Amino acid sequence: MNYDIFENLDYSNIKNLYQLCIESQSNLSLVKKNYVRNNKSLQETLNFLIDLEVLNIDKNSYLIKKNKEFKNLFFKKLISKPKYALPLKEYLKNFLTHEQIVSFKPNTRYNILTSNLRNFLITAKIIRHEIDNDVYELLDRSLLNKVKNFEFSPESLYLEINKQKLLGLEAEKLVFINEQKNVFKLDKDLKPDHVSLRDVSAGYDIKSYSKIDGQIKEIFIEVKAVSSSNYKFHLSSGEYQKAIKNLETYFLYLLPVDYSSGEKFNYEKILKINNLQSNIFDNKNYWTHQNDGYVVYKNN
Repeated sequence: MNYDIFENLDYSNIKNLYQLCIESQSNLSLVKKNYVRNNKSLQETLNFLIDLEVLNIDKNSYLIKKNKEFKNLFFKKLISKPKYALPLKEYLKNFLTHEQIVSFKPNTRYNILTSNLRNFLITAKIIRHEIDNDVYELLDRSLLNKVKNFEFSPESLYLEINKQKLLGLEAEKLVFINEQKNVFKLDKDLKPDHVSLRDVSAGYDIKSYSKIDGQIKEIFIEVKAVSSSNYKFHLSSGEYQKAIKNLETYFLYLLPVDYSSGEKFNYEKILKINNLQSNIFDNKNYWTHQNDGYVVYKNN
């Protein structure tokens, strides 16, 4: 269950961005400029509203679904999307009624695991933390009633998973196009190879070429579509082993997702990192990695 999709999401920020979109007459640049004056996590919040289909982008203009009761619109959209509704349902089903109070006291491990969703629900005033008893009380029971009986077909879940895979593939294709241009400048006879299209077990996505220490060398590129706030990514065991065996020639390309751009990504903010052992795993001032596989994110 992925609770991290709620990371850096604050209901107040979401509502403020929605209101600015209504007030700014379809000028996205103006919305962004006004938003960052008093709010945080612009890209995640904007991506979230676009993903929920509350906001539809067309270049620098947009269409927005207007509703006087934003909270009703927002949560209706939220529970219609399996990737958001499933972790929400899984979390809220832990809340039980005791002496007319619906509450839940998670253990430490579960509380850490679900912290991003929990914090989001607190900002939306769906739950609150009772510090004295160290329990979380459900304030809005209507949401629990809506999600607990909500069913998701295998087909709808498959479509959501496939959508995420397609996003990753689009990131790879964008990087591949740029690598073709870069390699052509180095040597017209060399051509990059989009390896992952035929072999997902290679431990990288693209074989390309780069000038290293004055020489043109073959390099291996693993592409990750990431959040622009902390560049969080997951590295498989196969990717990690390939990276360690090829310290100088294995590159991570961390490409921030931006649904408001035509390409869905912000290529200007891409991070290209080689020597993962030194630059990431031993660089604890800049990166944090978890022991659950190779989950890594940038320290803010």
